[in-house]
Amino acid sequence: MLENLTTIIVVAIVLGIDAFSLALGLGLNGVRRRYELKLITIIMILHIVLPLLGLSLGMAVGNFLGIWAARFGALVLFIIGLNFIYQGYKDTRTEVYPFKAGHNILSSIKPVNGENLKTLLLLGFSVSIDALTVGFSLGTFRMPIIITIAIIGIVAGFMTLLGFIGGRLFSRTVGSYAQMVGGVILLILAVKLVL
Repeated sequence: MLENLTTIIVVAIVLGIDAFSLALGLGLNGVRRRYELKLITIIMILHIVLPLLGLSLGMAVGNFLGIWAARFGALVLFIIGLNFIYQGYKDTRTEVYPFKAGHNILSSIKPVNGENLKTLLLLGFSVSIDALTVGFSLGTFRMPIIITIAIIGIVAGFMTLLGFIGGRLFSRTVGSYAQMVGGVILLILAVKLVL
């Protein structure tokens, strides 16, 4: 049980890195506390609902496929880990534009009304969708459902809060490096689950 709990906490932290990065970026721009609370709540709810759905599907597949389901779940975690590393690396690459092109790009950006529910849900879903696939993987290993979704939801909310706080203190680059570290952790976890 302790090994399962450790695995769940590690996965929850890795899943929370996307929310942390998003909140970090938003925190750099400065947002109101009400906005922070709304987004934290949405991310927590999505990090509970999506892994619950994934866990349920994963457990059904686990019962159907037996040992092969665990290997498939590890493969899914491995692919997600590789994607985390790739996205984090891609985000750390600096793009260089000639002055005129840079000016055109910056002037074409229109402000987004981030206060409406549709935008908040879209932002929350964008950092929570990987919780569905990770939940599926954990379901193939028959992790305890209630404990798993509670930990994932609470950790995601806490990391979002940390991201908003950190946004006032750090640069955009911190989030990208954190995402790459999370990818490496998922790769290690996938290998550990297969062995």
